[in-house]
Amino acid sequence: MAGRAGDTRRSFLGGALGGAVLSALSAIGCGARPAPKEPPREPKAPASTTVAALTDLLPLAGLRWLVISRPREIAAVPWLIPAIGRVVPERRLDLFAAATALDLRQSPEAAIASYDEAAARGEGAADGEADPGAAPTAAGSATFYLVRHAADPLTIERAFRARLTSGEQRIVERPDLVRVSGATASAQRAIVVLGRDVVGFQEGGNLDRGPARIAALYAKGKLKRSATALARDPLRALDARFGSAPARAFAVGPFEGELARGARGLLAGATAIGASARPSAREKIALAIAVAGDFGATGPKASDELLRAWNELAEGSFGHLLGLDRPIDRPLATHGPGAVAIAVELDPDKLAGGLAAATADRVEELMR
Repeated sequence: MAGRAGDTRRSFLGGALGGAVLSALSAIGCGARPAPKEPPREPKAPASTTVAALTDLLPLAGLRWLVISRPREIAAVPWLIPAIGRVVPERRLDLFAAATALDLRQSPEAAIASYDEAAARGEGAADGEADPGAAPTAAGSATFYLVRHAADPLTIERAFRARLTSGEQRIVERPDLVRVSGATASAQRAIVVLGRDVVGFQEGGNLDRGPARIAALYAKGKLKRSATALARDPLRALDARFGSAPARAFAVGPFEGELARGARGLLAGATAIGASARPSAREKIALAIAVAGDFGATGPKASDELLRAWNELAEGSFGHLLGLDRPIDRPLATHGPGAVAIAVELDPDKLAGGLAAATADRVEELMR
């Protein structure tokens, strides 16, 4: 690389000097007539960052789980508002908006992704140009939050910087692509501002080479050969199965240890699992769960096992807390060569009450 760079520099300098000499000789031989003036060049417009979908900024390599939602669409369903308020109180949303300049109720798109340690460190993306490479295997994780917003990007950045207590570093990749990192009282964090309407927050991992940096590289078109989160099966197929559901979640296999014994052992051979939730015509929550894998020869049996696993979950204490044991209709199990699935309709008030009781501490932590 150094040799080629040197050759390039020498070629450029040689061409420039040669052109200067030829111009001088031409001027002398022609009575030193003034050279014709070049027309003024139009200034080059600065590159702009446009993000078609938040998942276009999330690498597949190292992904552990992913949640995608459309908060504004969900919050616009009148009969869902009381249930949402039980899980995330309006008071907490107001405080979050005041602290971050982000009103999640007005966000058309949001995503949360968890990555293992090697992906969080940005292995394979050294120098900021190479693709992230094969899926890392090291333990640990970083969490990356992406939000599409309608706020002022500078105001969001200032609110983030105000919370840093030490180690602040600000990198301007271009005027509409900025990264800031540092420490807060509780964790190492980074923010990446991507154009006028997308912002990402990283918690944990390497702040210089982790998901925030990789998102910036995707936005600049630097990782064209690196698959994004939903670009390949099985997650691509699961996402297509769930269609336009405003809330979707995915976890990537292989599943090992205690997880492999989940769903009556179905997860041991699964490549991924996904779930979606949407409002139903009966003002209930239509929940779908799908397990991806090779079920070409075992579909019916696997489908029955998934239904039994659901019933066991519903009849347990956690299922009772969420109202899974009192569905609107009996759960429906289906199967195909690439996945087995279950669909069920649930009461939103019972589900919200259980979620509020089970996740209150976590919601408080996330909204600080």
